[in-house]
Formats: sequence, structure tokens, C-alpha cells
Amino acid sequence: MRNILLIIFALLCVACADSANTAECNSFDEALPVWSEGRDREKNLTLAFREVVDAYFARSASIRLTASCDYRLRVNGEFVAHGPCVAAHDFYRIDSYDLMPYLRCGKNIIAIEVAGYNCPSYYLLDQPSFLQAEVEVNGKVVAATGADFRAYDLGQRVAEVPKFSFQRPYTEAYTLDCCFDSWATDRRWQPTVEPENLVVQGTKALLARGVAYPDYRVHRAELIDGQNLYKFATNSTGFLRTKVSVTKPTRLTLRFDEILGDDGRVTKRRLKWQSFIIYDLRVGDYELETFEPYTMQYVEAFVEGGACEIEEVAMRDYCNSDCHRAKFESSNADLNHIFEAARETYRQNALDIYMDCPSRERAGWLCDSYFTGRVEAVLSGRSRIERNFIENYLLPAEFKDIDKGMLPMCYPADHRNHNYIPNWAMWFVLELEEYLERTGDHATIDRARTRVYELVEFFRPYLNNDGLLEKLPKWVFVEWSRANKLVQDVSYPSNMLYAEILDVVSRLYGDGTLAEQAAAIRKEVLRQSFDGEYFVDNAVRDERGRLVPSGEHTEVCQYYAFLFGVASPESHPALWARLRDEVVPGRVEKGAYPDLHPINAFIGSYLRLELLSKYGLSRQILDESIATYKAMADRTGTLWESLRANASCNHGFASHLTNVLYRDVLGVYEVLPRERKVRLRLIDSGLEWCRGSIPLGDEQIDVEWRCRDGKFDIEVSLPEGYTYEII
Repeated sequence: MRNILLIIFALLCVACADSANTAECNSFDEALPVWSEGRDREKNLTLAFREVVDAYFARSASIRLTASCDYRLRVNGEFVAHGPCVAAHDFYRIDSYDLMPYLRCGKNIIAIEVAGYNCPSYYLLDQPSFLQAEVEVNGKVVAATGADFRAYDLGQRVAEVPKFSFQRPYTEAYTLDCCFDSWATDRRWQPTVEPENLVVQGTKALLARGVAYPDYRVHRAELIDGQNLYKFATNSTGFLRTKVSVTKPTRLTLRFDEILGDDGRVTKRRLKWQSFIIYDLRVGDYELETFEPYTMQYVEAFVEGGACEIEEVAMRDYCNSDCHRAKFESSNADLNHIFEAARETYRQNALDIYMDCPSRERAGWLCDSYFTGRVEAVLSGRSRIERNFIENYLLPAEFKDIDKGMLPMCYPADHRNHNYIPNWAMWFVLELEEYLERTGDHATIDRARTRVYELVEFFRPYLNNDGLLEKLPKWVFVEWSRANKLVQDVSYPSNMLYAEILDVVSRLYGDGTLAEQAAAIRKEVLRQSFDGEYFVDNAVRDERGRLVPSGEHTEVCQYYAFLFGVASPESHPALWARLRDEVVPGRVEKGAYPDLHPINAFIGSYLRLELLSKYGLSRQILDESIATYKAMADRTGTLWESLRANASCNHGFASHLTNVLYRDVLGVYEVLPRERKVRLRLIDSGLEWCRGSIPLGDEQIDVEWRCRDGKFDIEVSLPEGYTYEII
């Protein structure tokens, strides 16, 4: 009889293996939020929740859960998931997983580790710790927090450690013996500590997850020096796994980074992050896996005071799973390589929000999201992450740590220093318009109206007698270059951007007075800022109170002017010709135009590509993309925050190169889902051929062309009901 049951169970597992997750849910049937009594505000406390459930005759089985801050779910010791999906302050998104692929016939251990960090960061919100979870078998709840599950403070993770970075919670350090994992793998496990006294916490505001579940594929690193230095094929993000055998008590330190130092080794705290994991291990064999996700290409292992053999170093990815249907290929191998590096960058930065970087902070930043929102649309054919991202900004009644009417520069995040970037809130408005065009989601735009008009009112007191913004507060940010030093008293790029958002608000909500204000701002900026050769970045009040132009010019300021309607090739032909033909990548090394401060990758390089695209310069986009981004793709397999490797080498906004290549090389210039139309713009870029597939919901757009003597032979396949036009 037992053998028959095992066969039936195995068949059920095969049937369910392709369905790892269950339907979306935003509530629990029986589970209550619980935590150890009096410890919900304790810093860096990890509790091990455990329950054994019966699955002898399971036809279906699932679990629903959420937590603050992080959880790791395993069944019988096998990894199932990490979460939860992030949400706004005082809101929690529920994850739901199909458990059938992980269950054995009989008793099964449901093990959930939950870390309560209780510290401010740009990654996980500083909110009281809790777990809320319930297991359902054959449609009936068989285990739920508040009635079932015991929790233990096993003391394996060291609490008194530094933070990983200003933007992230604590580093990981452990003291373990070879039985450290028995609580999650052994049904007969006998705890050596008393269970915690779990008490019900306050009622939680619950939300559906809303986005795809992560990609957890596992891949190995290769030993590259014959001793202790390991390398992944590309920059990778996820949970670092290490298999070791210890014959004498050992301290094992794993130091990691995205690149190597000049000495060919992993540099200690290259970017002032605590980029290491520490294990104090007794004799035995271990399969170790970090609780938190990290980003790295290189791992260097250090053994102190003992004997330890490292058998394997690997990574369990914690990445986007919804970007693999997209395809791009051309007759230029370098472009194909850049596309894959950009896709990989997106995959690691677009889990449940659009991350700045998956290493230093994992925060979702405005402005970055404007670019990454475009990428989600072309790589996944949906805007689910963007919907969540925007919703997070709309949910709180107020943002307690910043001035009224302003939006957090990154969110969900804690801003206890009360800092913000007024310019980044402007990019939020620009993103709303593009989001509406991509999705037709008028409900979200309507919900955003109050936030948008509060923002407009926030800026009003900073308008001077000329109608321009002056002395904006906090961190006025134009881009990572000299431009950020030229932002007071009157920042002309800030005013150019401000005029653009007023136009957008006018279009979104039918407010003609704001369009008039935008036109007046552009006219005044042109009068004050253009000195006959360039646009000046800023003007400062002198001792008599007069605005005096600084006389300094940045490359990025010129791009703001052309992109946001202050200048055009027709109105400023000499400046346009210079920007187009001479202010090109590599000009700084040649000493060209030293009076024009150069751009950096964020956001100047991308604004330049937008400007070239606006005027159809596809061949130049192709050449400049290779000149700027190929070296990044070659070195890390991902694209960087800066033009040099002096910051994060894996930055979400940089994935916008996928959108650039689809739009300006493949020629899929615009996808209009609401009109069920695709606009193609075919420009001879010097390629012999190009083909690509762009997801569109569950369907896709397929385009392939060959070009000879400037003439295109094109094939297009579209979803039913769609048409295309060539512009």
C-alpha cells in the first residue's frame, strides 16, 4: 500500500512541477501576524518558525505568507522561496506558493526563517517584526500562525555586527555546528532552546503580490587561481552557496565584489560596503547559503585558525523571471553582446520594484524608474512591476520623514535624515504619462492626481519674480557630474525639467493654466541661460541681489535644453551641430571642448541617446553605444552606474539599452497597445540585417529585416488585431 501511495504522490508532483506558485491573494483565512513577545522591535533578530504537516493524501497544497522584514521558506530542507515582495509603509504583500513539488508522502517540515532587522535602510522598511503564514492542504488550512507553528531563537546568526552599507541592514555572520540545519530537515529534531512565546501583533493591511515570482536557478563559480579565488561567468545576484568540509574548527570569510582590484584580488571594502560573510564552523560537512541576496562576480575565500576544504561555490539567483521571451540579434556581434548585458542588468534589478542596484541598496529610485519602466514593457510585455512601483508611492497617507507635498527620492525606504531630491519627484510625473500610454491604466493616474497636485503646490513657494524655481531645498540633482555642483541659486536644467512636468500635468488632467506657465518658463530660461554659445547651468545672486550667470556649461545642460523644448536644431543650429558631430564619446581624452564639462553615464549618456533618437541618428547611436558600453559588457556582463568602474557595476537604469536597440536599431519605434498599432522607423544604420521579438502580453511582435543599398526587405508578425505603419 505504501508503494502505491508513493507512486501516486510522485505522479502528482510531476503534474504540479511546472506550477510553482498559486493564484494571487490579498488575505488570509486563519493566519494571524505573530512574533516573540516583547521582541518585535529588537534589532537583527532571526527566528526559526517550524511546523510539521501531514501530506499522505494531498491532492493540492499551498502556503500563503508575508513578513517583516525578510523570510526564507523551505520544505523538508529544500529551498522554496525568499520574500516578501516589498510594499509601502504599513502595507504588506502576500506571497503564495504551490507546495506539491516539495512534499513527501507523510509528514513534512515547513520551515520559515524570518529576520527582523528594525533599522532604517533603503531596502527594507524599519517596521516591527512579524510573520503571518498558513498552509492549506486539499483546500483546508492545516497550519496557521496564531494557532500552529513554533518559533525558536537558535542563536546561529550573530546579532552584534555592522550594517552592510548605509542603505542596507546588517552583515551576515554565523556560529554553526554540523547539525545547524536539523530544525529544518529532521522530523525528530529536539530543540536545545525553549520555544519563543509568540503573541499576536496588530492587524496588517494586506495586498496581493502583483508581480511574477523570482528566478531561482543555481549556477556555479569556477576556481580561477587554483587556491581561493572564484569567478562567476558574469556579475550575478542572489544567495551565495558554499559547500565545505571542516576537519578543525575554522573561521571562513567569503569576501566578494563585482570586479577585482589592481592586484588581481577582491578589494576589501572597495566601495565602503561590508562585502563579506563570516562563518565560525565546528568540525563537520556544511552546505551553506546566505540569507540575504548579494551581487558579485568574484568570491575570495579566507580560512583562519583551522582546516577547511571548499568543495563548491555557487549562486542561487534571485532575479526577474519574466524577461526571457524577448530576443534581439543583428549582424553586429558587439550590439548583440550589449543587448544581453542590458537584459542581464534588468534581470538582476527588476524583482518587485525597479532597483537602483542589487548590491549597495536594492532601493527603487525615481528617475531611474522612468527609464526602467520602458525596459519592462519591451522585455516582458507587461508593466506589472511598474504598477507596483507607482502604487507604493500612492498608498501612504503621508511620507513622515520629508516635507509635505514632496515624494521620496527612493521608496520603499526610510529617510530619517529628511533628505530628498526635488528633481526626482519631477521625473515621477513624466513616468506617469508614459505608464498611461503603455497600459491605459486611467485608474492609477486618477489615484495619482492628489499626489501630483501636492507636488505642484510644493514647488510654488520657490518661484521667483521671473517665474523660475530658485533655491530648491535639499539634494538638487541634475546628474553625476560637475552639473551637480551648479544647482544654486537658479538651476536652469531643473527649470527645464519643471516646465516639462507642468506640460505633462496639463495633458494628464486637462489643466491649461499649467501649459501656459510651462511656456513662460521655457521662454525665460532661454532668455537668461543661453549665452550665444551654450546654455549656462545656473545663476547666483550677487551682493546686490541680482541674478548673475555662473558662466559654467555642462554637456548635460545642453541635452536638457533640447529634450525639454527650450532649444531645437532649428533654433540653435550651431550648438546642435557641435553636440551631434563633435561632443562625442572620447572627446575628453582628445582635449576637445574643455570648457564644456562632460557627462557621466547617469543620466547624461542616456539623455544623449534620447536626443540622437529624437532626430533619427540610428547609425550614430549604434557606434556610440559600442564605444561606451561594450567594455562594460566585456568586463562584468552587466552595465554600470558610471562610465568608469568606480561605483556599482550593475545598475537598473542602464538596462535601457535594450529599449534603445529595439527602437533605434531594430526599428520598433513605438508600440501603442491602446490603439493596437506598432510604428516602425527604419533607418540605415550600416547593419546588414537585424531581427527581434518583443513580448506584448502573452503574445509578441516579431520583426526581421535586411538592408542592401539603403533599401529594406522587412517581415513583420503582429498579434491578431494589430496593424503597423512605417514612419
